[in-house]
Amino acid sequence: MTVVPSDVSQGNNQHSLTTLEITFNRIFAVLLVLTTAPFLKNIYAIPTIILFIVFAFFLWFGKKYHLFTNILFLIFAIGVYFIFLPIGWGLYRSLKDIRLGGFNFFTLSTLFSPAPLIFVTFAVRNILGNIQAYFKTATRSRNAYYLISLVIVLVTLLAYPFLDSVKLRDRAFEDDAGGGKLPFVLTKQELNCGSGSCGSTSYSRDYTARFDSSSKKYVYRLYLRDPLTESIVFTAVEADGKKINFITDSRVTCLNCQKDMGEPYDLVFPAGKNIDFIIESNQLIREIKFTEQGDKVADFFFWK
Repeated sequence: MTVVPSDVSQGNNQHSLTTLEITFNRIFAVLLVLTTAPFLKNIYAIPTIILFIVFAFFLWFGKKYHLFTNILFLIFAIGVYFIFLPIGWGLYRSLKDIRLGGFNFFTLSTLFSPAPLIFVTFAVRNILGNIQAYFKTATRSRNAYYLISLVIVLVTLLAYPFLDSVKLRDRAFEDDAGGGKLPFVLTKQELNCGSGSCGSTSYSRDYTARFDSSSKKYVYRLYLRDPLTESIVFTAVEADGKKINFITDSRVTCLNCQKDMGEPYDLVFPAGKNIDFIIESNQLIREIKFTEQGDKVADFFFWK
């Protein structure tokens, strides 16, 4: 008579999960649901909440490896990790932002990190488990593989953003806080360029950045081809969190801009003028933030 070990739930199906795998999956399914709660503050994150809850149910009730379902969740996990969207996606960017910000973990972004991390970790690990399930191995070996692969995936996902080099993005990623005139102007310019009126040399919508090998400087340029219909008044322009003094800072040139000698941090993009705002820096600038009257902010990120 053949005795089946009591801690094996896989029966005669090698794709069935062991008792240890089911237990750990259910523990982290509960953690995933609990850590998804902060997303309720963002109404746009509802699709992400649904995705995480569905995955939590999959972890809780799953007793076998399902290749198609695991591949589907892996595709979403790649997006959640690498693609930044204001719905809780972009774990890689969030972790790298913590690193570039001096490891200040008391930021709002860290509140959203546990749920995406759990989701991505188990989506990747499930694929590894699915592959391993095609090989007939003893329960103890499968349990050891589960634990080791889980730790390796988790450590890799956490370590990669902190070890990966910081590179210059040729076109800035724009994060509009909403309500300002500058994002509206850029959007309008983009629409004009989309209709073919700007030509192939236009700088549509976003800042451009490049490294000038001759001068060994980083050059950031915001070019507004179309004259403004109304002026835009900025109470501050910040480079990596430091306000630019437009009276003393030699890095900045701005064609047709207006400066206030009494308020060195103020800057005006006047109506009826083409604006060409350029910063030349010896060091990589990761972020340039424009603050308009009424604390309306538009951020431009240059690192990747």
